[in-house]
Amino acid sequence: MPDLPDERRRKIREAALAVFLRYGYRKVTMDDIAQAVGSSRPALYLVFPNKEAVFREVVRAGLEDLLVELERVVGSGRPLPEQLGQVFRISSLRSYEQVSRSPAAGELMSASFDFVQDLFDDYQARLTDLLARLLRAAAPDPEALKPSALARARVMVAAAQSFKASAKDLRDFERLLDDVVQVTVAGLPPTRRRPPSRRRGSARTGRGKRGP
Repeated sequence: MPDLPDERRRKIREAALAVFLRYGYRKVTMDDIAQAVGSSRPALYLVFPNKEAVFREVVRAGLEDLLVELERVVGSGRPLPEQLGQVFRISSLRSYEQVSRSPAAGELMSASFDFVQDLFDDYQARLTDLLARLLRAAAPDPEALKPSALARARVMVAAAQSFKASAKDLRDFERLLDDVVQVTVAGLPPTRRRPPSRRRGSARTGRGKRGP
């Protein structure tokens, strides 16, 4: 029985991910991907028109999986510092650790190429919205927050991104992220506990080069 289209794309995506992590985007060819899948290059071209499209699909699926995992944190009901810390462990610390083990992983976790920039822009906006929801849920009067929950979330995301370049090592990066969480929580009024809403405000900022 032939593979269904979605299953076929999944197999290609998983095989391509392994190849990209090993060699990096620039060195990989469609022949390499086809060989990893156990397919021919013509068969691969029936699913994806070029290497760029394969890479984009790998990045898209990876970011979507991250967001699904992050949404589980939002619904956990744990104290705010724990939820914020877990969000940054998933969204920032994990990718930093992966890049430290495999430099080629950095291409998959940053907007290094223009053709995936929109994917990372959308991911950053949704991550910022998620953090803002957590902060609103913890505030006695969310609308009275100054700066607003969204503004605080933007600062947190920007700080985490900048720390990737300035941290000395993994442990230092973890400490910096913890500092951001502690400073954010310390600046909030006494917290309350209620489920965060699913409201999605616009968190889009500029189109700078950034990743998860």
